[in-house]
Amino acid sequence: MTENTGHHISRQPNILALDTAFGEIAACIIKHGQVYVSPPDACSAGKTRSTSIIPMIHQLLLQAGLNWKQLDVLAFGAGPGSFTGLRIGAATLAGMNAGLHMPVVHLSSLAITARQAVTGLSETGEATDKPIHVLEDARAGEVFVGHYQNGRAMQPDACLSWQDVDALTPALFCCNSTPPVQLNHWERLPLSMPRSQALAVEAESVCSRVKEFSSLPVYPAPVYLQLSQAERQANG
Repeated sequence: MTENTGHHISRQPNILALDTAFGEIAACIIKHGQVYVSPPDACSAGKTRSTSIIPMIHQLLLQAGLNWKQLDVLAFGAGPGSFTGLRIGAATLAGMNAGLHMPVVHLSSLAITARQAVTGLSETGEATDKPIHVLEDARAGEVFVGHYQNGRAMQPDACLSWQDVDALTPALFCCNSTPPVQLNHWERLPLSMPRSQALAVEAESVCSRVKEFSSLPVYPAPVYLQLSQAERQANG
């Protein structure tokens, strides 16, 4: 993977972040710490289209008073998530970055979902900073699993079977899609923060920990975790 060898940032960077992992477009621009986010209803769930992304980003640039060359960093919700959504997001960012060669920071899309829930209330009405599982249906009897606390991963994101999840100790969880199985004794947290806002929080947090942006790749690389149909057949 090609690395960005000439992008040095001596100030708080201007960040463009995009996430399309779960059927909606979430985008934001962070200009010297000031956040500009796409509206929650900018693209309805299940209608992620490449033709919708660029106009949305253009609007954010206008709001932020920036042009393309004034951006410093791209942040990509790299997955896991919908194969089509991730492919569209990655291809769009790669096309945008073809002539700009900005460093790309990869974000966990499950971490973004966890951010959506951390300011929410449990079913008992109490706020929580306890560990939260993110359980997103991956279909084919599988589930994308993340485990986060206060914005930090407790373990790497994984793709498990729903039977594997059933064997875990019941805990707090959140998700975008309704689980296809009954999760006995698990407690679901509502997603109280809009995804674009949660994307901005996660992008700022991850970028603040980057020591050298010039060492980062310039091409977005989706994280699928789930085997493709061809891989399943080969392994079978």
